[in-house]
Amino acid sequence: MPETNIPKDVAVSLKEIFTNINFERISEIFVALVLCLIGFILARLISNTFIRTVGQNFNAHQSMVWRRGIFYFIFVLFIMASLKEAGFKLSVFIGAAGIFTVALGFASQTSASNLISGLFLIGEGSFEVGDTIQITLIRGHTIEGEVISIDLLSVKLLTLDNIYVRLPNEQLIRAPVLNLSKFPIRRIPITLAINFQEDIIKVREVLLDVAAHYPLALDDPKPEVTVTAFRESTIEILFAVWCRQEIFLKARDELQEHVRNGFLKNHIEIPVPKMGIIDRPRPKARDEIDQYANEKELKRGPKER
Repeated sequence: MPETNIPKDVAVSLKEIFTNINFERISEIFVALVLCLIGFILARLISNTFIRTVGQNFNAHQSMVWRRGIFYFIFVLFIMASLKEAGFKLSVFIGAAGIFTVALGFASQTSASNLISGLFLIGEGSFEVGDTIQITLIRGHTIEGEVISIDLLSVKLLTLDNIYVRLPNEQLIRAPVLNLSKFPIRRIPITLAINFQEDIIKVREVLLDVAAHYPLALDDPKPEVTVTAFRESTIEILFAVWCRQEIFLKARDELQEHVRNGFLKNHIEIPVPKMGIIDRPRPKARDEIDQYANEKELKRGPKER
């Protein structure tokens, strides 16, 4: 099997193209550039047409993956055809690309890890573009936002504060990820604390009445009121109501307001931390007593003495 020196072959191929440039060589390069342009336009047209017709039943993430896959596949074919038209030896450049890829993989192991993790994320389908996810990082910091892009190296999020966040795929593989919008309904948990002297049955009736008169609360699953714990001076209650996931924030805000109004109307008290201050007179020190006595003696006149 003959030995091949790929870097030398690439240099020879480039030298053959750019030496002895004549009209025929210029026309070949021009045709190659035109092929690249046609390939770009055709790849965009075919990928967009495929998504508008066949991909109507795809979700946002699947549409993005198919569009990019079709685009790059067609565009790479035209790039190879243009290189061949310009006089490049494709076998030489394919070998050089393979060696470059291996060297790049050793030099950037983090990027390679993110790339492999991105393939797992795309194949697993735990979340897609448009979902709201929550991820807890290694130091306990929590990030929550809407997925706007799933790429091979990273996932892009947009938080509620309109902050653009880029998360490497490797972190998403290692850390637990909560998909907050995977299902059409979501539960609103509200933790409350009441005094020990309050009637738990009455509190339960008030909370269930609040849920029954709130239009955004779902009847199925039913709202729940559960006693979760007895603290030093309070009783903890969990009030859980279900709603559609797209109105979760609005429903949670309004429901807590209705709970407050219901408690005020029915005279149910929520314990508030109180601080008492006892002012006890400090006994006078011996020096202060002597000084006070001397001052009284000085104020008295000679006749009084």
